[in-house]
Amino acid sequence: MDYPGSRKIRILLADADAAFCVFVRYSLEQLGFNVTVANDGADLLARFVPKEFDVVTVGVTAPLIDGLQILRAIKKRHAATPVILFCDANSVPLAEEGMQEGAFVYFQKPLNDFAQLGDAITRAYETQVRHRPAPEPAAPPSHPAAPESDALATILLRQLVEAVLTQPLSVTMQMLSAAGAQIAHAPYGVVLLARSSAELQVSGVHGFANQEAATLDLAARLGDNFTARVIAEGRTIVASPPPESAAAAAQHAVGVPLLAQNQPRGALIVYPLAAGSVDSARLAQLELIAALGVLALELARVREENARLVATDPTTGMLKRELFLELADREFRRSWRYDQPITALIVDVDDLASINLKCGHTFGNHVLREVANVCANVVRSIDLIGRYEGDAFAILLLMTENAGAKTVAERLRAGIAAIQMPNAPSPVQITATLGVCSYPRDNCASIFDLLALSQEAQRAARYRGANQIVYA
Repeated sequence: MDYPGSRKIRILLADADAAFCVFVRYSLEQLGFNVTVANDGADLLARFVPKEFDVVTVGVTAPLIDGLQILRAIKKRHAATPVILFCDANSVPLAEEGMQEGAFVYFQKPLNDFAQLGDAITRAYETQVRHRPAPEPAAPPSHPAAPESDALATILLRQLVEAVLTQPLSVTMQMLSAAGAQIAHAPYGVVLLARSSAELQVSGVHGFANQEAATLDLAARLGDNFTARVIAEGRTIVASPPPESAAAAAQHAVGVPLLAQNQPRGALIVYPLAAGSVDSARLAQLELIAALGVLALELARVREENARLVATDPTTGMLKRELFLELADREFRRSWRYDQPITALIVDVDDLASINLKCGHTFGNHVLREVANVCANVVRSIDLIGRYEGDAFAILLLMTENAGAKTVAERLRAGIAAIQMPNAPSPVQITATLGVCSYPRDNCASIFDLLALSQEAQRAARYRGANQIVYA
């Protein structure tokens, strides 16, 4: 029985918990709503067309693109569409932040009363209708209206252009697979990227729960040769079943290569296709979105090269201060969100100014590189090391509490003191003073507070003398 006021309101839903999505969809459909479930945040944005959906409901921790990013994107694209957020106990602050950015309301999981959610969806829809501007009198068309498929393609292209410029490559590939499937009216879309001359890797899927399921289905339906042929021939291929097949009237799949300077980078595959669903116009649209996929790949390559060029300090090879602080701030927020420990260390080389005066700045730079090498060899690959100040390095130990930090600090102190400089113009002993501070602790609400406390501890160590450690 329809819920009062549901009016078949069209809802677009995404959440990190697939079981929760199924339960929400079933419960809301029982109340008379029309619910479409997206695979993840990127798929939701790819599917979102304002005239096709009345309300968006999304978890703040949706995969690939989280709920706050989705909220901002939808408000930018169509401010009138209401967005309802789902959160758990740990993500309530994010939901409250979403309310400040224009979310209609949020609900904390688990949900026990779907009548309340139904009420909220109905209110959100009615609010949208009340604020919807009255349509202006239609002017006589000066030219025939574009087909609906062309309008959809235009929207998808705009979304992809925005993703290419602002989103990570993984998100763009996910949106590319969804856009291809929607343009071709196909249930499945898969983007494969060439990792080597003989290896293809699934990088974006639409219509599947995960990439592994897409890989298995693609092999079962199309075999291994279809995608390889699309890439090898470097042209769009429409494959049909054998003539004796009962489905001979249906086109089976379309494969569009991703070509950069005539070099194969991958392919977009959409399937299965109804007869006549892919004409020359839609093939051109598929090739256009594939070109945007190539642009995303090239931009990702350029960004990676630029990152290698500008992200590290040229003297030591460690992260520059600005990038270190940006990454460290992100990791601190993650630690706060998931209640995990994190530790900051300041490692300051003792008397480097005197070493520069006695042995020259070139030798002093060599000392800094040796200290940086010790730091890199002692800490884990997941930890962050940055050139913090002239003679000092900052280190962030992820998921590390006081006890673990003390072990690392002692190894750093001993390792630096053991540095040998056989080519020194005169005998020199390399040592460093260290300040260590672990989070969580009182009066520490940001990465900048944590680093400031570590630096105070390092100054206290310096006051004691060379080769010392102080724990804040």
